[in-house]
Amino acid sequence: MKNKKISKKTETIQKETSWFTKDVVNKLAFIFLAVELIGIFVAQNLFMQGYSEALFTENINDALNGFYLFGMIIFTTILFLLIIKFKRTKKLLWAVEMLAIFSTSIIVFSSFFPTNDILALLLTAIVFVLRYSQIKNVGKRSLAAAIAVMGAGAYIGISLGMVPLIIFVTILSLYDIFAVFLTKHMVKIGKESVQSNYAFTIAIPTKEHHFELGNGDLVIPLAIAASVLTNGPFTNNWLIAGIILGMSFLGLGLSLQFVSKYKSPMPALPPQVMLMLITILLGLLLGA
Repeated sequence: MKNKKISKKTETIQKETSWFTKDVVNKLAFIFLAVELIGIFVAQNLFMQGYSEALFTENINDALNGFYLFGMIIFTTILFLLIIKFKRTKKLLWAVEMLAIFSTSIIVFSSFFPTNDILALLLTAIVFVLRYSQIKNVGKRSLAAAIAVMGAGAYIGISLGMVPLIIFVTILSLYDIFAVFLTKHMVKIGKESVQSNYAFTIAIPTKEHHFELGNGDLVIPLAIAASVLTNGPFTNNWLIAGIILGMSFLGLGLSLQFVSKYKSPMPALPPQVMLMLITILLGLLLGA
């Protein structure tokens, strides 16, 4: 009986203890600013170098591009779930991760050194060595994931106009709610990623709790800001892109606060997307 009482008391204390500390905010701010700001410059460099082209159709403003991209996300999610269901096929995820890190690293480094392919490949090789020399190292995994976010977010942003991108992120945020609260398969994917140390999340370790940010929580705001910056209709695209990133950070903070208070998984995209879309709408209405 005493053990049960102690256990219940411990659970109560854990629930009452807030995980959302100053340390969490500082680390989140550092990661967010580093990834998003570098990613913005990657997008700007790529755009200036003429790499802007539609992902699926010939027109970057074609709404179908948004639906096609969401279809790719669903296909990838189903593939991921099938692979983790059959343990013998898990090595495929390492191959997928390697391909993702290689392609996004090349995008990032080529944007800064467009005339030096050898240097871009060398830097990509360094990322590979850091990542795969210590496969269980959380910090090096997070670094590789951060570079992947920079490349993917920048590329998607300059390759999609605002209309298809808004369609994509709206559907994706609704899907995020469905996948976390109803089917809960996104929670399963998150746990598998952390347990196997796949570079699909970025760690925010603190004394109170070990948080994990999904790559998509950083890719989406970067993609929207990059799209606004390179294809936006605003008078000051840089200003709106900056406010969008600020609103995204606020949305992430609200999500982490929810997780800290209720000790329950929370989809980060819905509050982010809502605040970013409000920013875009106000920007259009006010002629910013």
